[in-house]
Amino acid sequence: MVLGDRRPGDAVLPAELSADLREWGAVAARVGADAIPEQQDIVSRRGRQLAGRLSDVLGRPVEYRDPLTGGVDLVHGRTTEPIPLLQAPEPIPWGTGLTVSAFFAVVAAIGDVTLSRAFGEAFGMLWIPANVLVVGGLSPSLWLIRRLPFWRWIGYGVAAGLAAAWVILLLTAFL
Repeated sequence: MVLGDRRPGDAVLPAELSADLREWGAVAARVGADAIPEQQDIVSRRGRQLAGRLSDVLGRPVEYRDPLTGGVDLVHGRTTEPIPLLQAPEPIPWGTGLTVSAFFAVVAAIGDVTLSRAFGEAFGMLWIPANVLVVGGLSPSLWLIRRLPFWRWIGYGVAAGLAAAWVILLLTAFL
């Protein structure tokens, strides 16, 4: 965030406005150009509102340079445009999502049980650390996809399948 040139006669910025400008600058830097369009729009609108407040304090138009798009606007006073809230999320497709999760849970459980039993027949109890490595290797990927609209269902299914496989393997190994 750059305030630009100070002119003789410019008023001292109120502490509240300075704090708001710093906070907005930090948020704009964190959001960046790779954010979803709704977030970019909110950051840009908030920047224009702050530029309007700055224009009112200084008593002259100010140049607003959008950090996300690079666009430049000349702002004359405070804008009354409201900041929109993020749109409501789309409805969750529970039927389809649970079906996809169930399918991947079955596939993951069968695959894990089959591989672990084959490994156990060849190497004995070494199937346990091998299975820990499999689950540990998949965990970061499952954690990363938990918020992606379609992929979360696959992640939930694989996680449930691996948990079910562990239960099955431990029951058959120790009973």
